[in-house]
Parts: sequence; structure tokens; C-alpha cells
Amino acid sequence: MTRRDLLKQMGILSLAVVLSPGLPHQSPAMAVTTANQTSEWPMFRRDLQHTGRTERLGKIRGPNIKWRFGTRGAVEPSAAVGDIDRDGKIEVVISSFDGAVYATDGSMQGTSTTPKWSFQTEKLIWSSPAIGDVDGDGRLEVVVGSDDKNVYVLDGVRGEEKWRFRTLSNVRASPTLADIDGDGQLEIIIASNQIYALDARNRRSKWSYTLMTTNFSSAAVGDIDDDGHLEVIVGSYDNTVYALAGLNGALKWKFYAGNQVESSPALGDIDGDGEIEVVFGQGFISGDKPKGVYALRGSDGTRKWFFNLGEDQRVISSPALGDIDGDGKTEVVIGTNAKKLYVFDGQGDAQGNARIKYIHEAGNFIESSPTLGDIDSDGKLEVVVGSHDGKLYSLEVVPGQQRLRVEWTYTPPAANIFFSSPTLADIDGDGLLEIVIGNNNGEVYAIDGT
Repeated sequence: MTRRDLLKQMGILSLAVVLSPGLPHQSPAMAVTTANQTSEWPMFRRDLQHTGRTERLGKIRGPNIKWRFGTRGAVEPSAAVGDIDRDGKIEVVISSFDGAVYATDGSMQGTSTTPKWSFQTEKLIWSSPAIGDVDGDGRLEVVVGSDDKNVYVLDGVRGEEKWRFRTLSNVRASPTLADIDGDGQLEIIIASNQIYALDARNRRSKWSYTLMTTNFSSAAVGDIDDDGHLEVIVGSYDNTVYALAGLNGALKWKFYAGNQVESSPALGDIDGDGEIEVVFGQGFISGDKPKGVYALRGSDGTRKWFFNLGEDQRVISSPALGDIDGDGKTEVVIGTNAKKLYVFDGQGDAQGNARIKYIHEAGNFIESSPTLGDIDSDGKLEVVVGSHDGKLYSLEVVPGQQRLRVEWTYTPPAANIFFSSPTLADIDGDGLLEIVIGNNNGEVYAIDGT
């Protein structure tokens, strides 16, 4: 069953920080830590700004499969990576449509269905797990949402439930872990029918902001208006992007996008003006309004530029931000249901429209969110992304050409769609990047150098 078929069956389609090198500017409050200093990819999109980018290097010049791990359902969520049990070895934490969360040994070899531990929820999981010490006990927890309407906090050592928070709707967004109010402890920021800031230490909600419908978009965190305090920015199926004060959840601004926002926003100074922009995709598969990609001013939520993809498309991929061509400027990289991955100049034009720098054409939708990293140590960032054509792509810029070059592709056995977004991290302690990604055939793949 395809993701779209499943959404139709479930009635969904009837709904009408790490300081990141390579970004020209970030305000001091953007330089907040991620959930755990020892976790190099602790949550969806890696850092609080959702750049989807790592500075670590790899030697992956072709798709060598280090290991495969099988689940009992499609793996659309993305992996988190960290030493969750403090045994000196890295674990890969994944969730699946079978409703389970798994912790696997990152250094394993071959094919396995036996995790270090697993935890079963009552319904399927769209949410990608996050890793961090959210209750202040000095040990790492795993946090994830489920369609059973709960947010779970699990012990990282054994995978046992420590606490759950009951919401009023399915929890499909991925958690973001950050100290958003400056009290020295991590909050869990996650959306369902509301945007919640959860306090796992005292097992309560610190604040919440009510939405009109269930939500998929995951929150980015940063000081987007340069006021010295962090904001929480999240899109919604009610066609709106919200910017909320981290201190108390008060609305700072909202932007009506005209179509559902499943894409998770990314934050960065994409045009070199010294101010933070908010970038996201939007669009629903029906309706007569334009769909595409927005860049907004973080200070007030007004439009900076827009890319019009057309009325019959949508963008649920989340953008990655980085300098992929070495020109010293930040590009915006995002997949689309037009079967194309676009790379935009962060500046835009004088009329408020996006400017395309590079394109990659796949054989089907690109709903996977691209990640950026120098995976082959050639001094250039590669774009790693999956597609509904069943392929995982490694792409790079070729000087003088608009089309990205395909360095290699990987099509797994019994391939289904790649909706999962790649995780780039050193999972075996060799100091080099590996790629971890799930496929809708029910397996998770770890790819290392050849």
C-alpha cells in the first residue's frame, strides 16, 4: 500500500540547535544545544533549526550495505543516532508502521530482526524518535509519538516506558528536544491537535497552543526575531505556519499558506542579510490554489519569496539548508511531488519569487526530506534523498550545469517507496559517516563506504 493510499484509507486526505557552520549568520540564541552533545543526529532533521546537514565526513563512493534491519511495517519515520545506554557504542533508534520503536546496534553487520530492545505502542507510528535527557536524571531517553494519541518517554537502556503524555488526537509529528524557556532543562516540543511543550521532569504540559486539526509538521526552534529568546515554528494541516514564544507559547505571528503544511520548517539566514528566514513546503493534492515553497522573514512572518509549483502538485518534503556549490552562500534544497528535487538561491528575486539554481529529476515523487553532507570527503556537500521510485540518490553539483549529477543510486531488494529521510552519522565509531534510511518494504538500511 502506498502512503497516499493509506492516507486516503485513514481519511486524512479529506481534511480540507547546533550552531551550524556554513550558514552566513545566526543570532546568539540560535546557538542552543541539541538534545544531547554526544548524539550527532539526535532528532528529525538533526538540529533545532532543521538544517538537515552534518559537518562530519564520510568515504561513501558507492552504496555498500553495512546492515539491514527488518520490521513488521513500512518505515517512513527517520532514524535517530546516539549512545542511548552509555555503553560506549552507538545505537540507531527507529520507529515503524508496525507501532514499535527499535534500538539497534549501529556497528552490527549483515541482516537482523533482533534489536537491542523494542517497545510496542498500540497503533502505527509516523513520528521519528528523538534522543535526549528530558527528565534530568543524567541518562538518555527516547521520545516518540504514536497514532494511539500518546507521546512516549522511554528509558534508553532497556526501552521501558518511563512516562506517557495523552493528547486528544494522533501524534504524527516528530518531537524536538530543546530548552526553549531558558530554565536549564529540555522541553519536548511536539504537535498533534495542539502544539505542546512538555516537561518530562514534572510530567506535565508547560504550555500548549490549539490547532484546528491533526498535525504532521515538526517544530523548528530558534531566535527568529533577534529578541534574545527562542521561538517555536511549526506548520499545520490548517494551512498555517505558527511562530510561538518558547517561554509561554504565546503567538508571535502566523502565516496563512493557502494549503496544508506537512513540511517541517527550516531556519537560517538564507540570503545573507543578517536575519533569519523560515523555509517550508506546502500543498495538498487537490484544490485549485498554487502549491510550492515559501521563505518567510523570521521577524514578522511576511513573505520573502515563493516558488509556484502549480495547482496539481504538493511539497511535503522538508527543506535542507547548506552551501552545496561552494559559492559561500546558502542554498535551499527540497523535494517535490513533481518528481523533482529543487535547489533554490536563498536570495530570491526582486518580485518575491524563488530562483532555481539546480534540479534533479527522479522517476517518481520526492517526499523524502533531503540531507546534506560530504559523504565522500571530496570537499563538497552531497545531497542524499530517497524517492517513490524506490531509489536512494547521492547527488552533487557539477560546475556550469543546472542538473545535479547522480553519483550513485541504491535500490533495495523488494524495493518500495523511500519516504523516510536519510540520517547521516557515524554509527559504528570509525569516525566516518554512514547513511541510515528506512524503506516502505519494512527494512532499515545502513550504508557505508565501498
